[in-house]
Amino acid sequence: MNGNHGREPRTAALSDLRVGQTGVMRSIFATGMVRNRLLDLGFLPGTQVTVVRRAPLGDPTAYRVRGTVLALRHDDASLVAAEPITDPQAEAEQC
Repeated sequence: MNGNHGREPRTAALSDLRVGQTGVMRSIFATGMVRNRLLDLGFLPGTQVTVVRRAPLGDPTAYRVRGTVLALRHDDASLVAAEPITDPQAEAEQC
């Protein structure tokens, strides 16, 4: 599932981030129960998320969110827009 979903130009789907990469969540394009589940788990706009590891077959992927490691399927992670952090120092100064 690779689509734009109306994302801002500098954002990418959470599922597109590389292992070890950190991003800041900007939008959630999921609806219904999936959206509620993501929000309940802490996937909130403005929250940092780091890709911890991928399963051997590529799905699911483990993400660190608010100090907790959570696994998401690719289909769900592709509905979260995140802005990759390229310079951690600059990001820390922005907050």
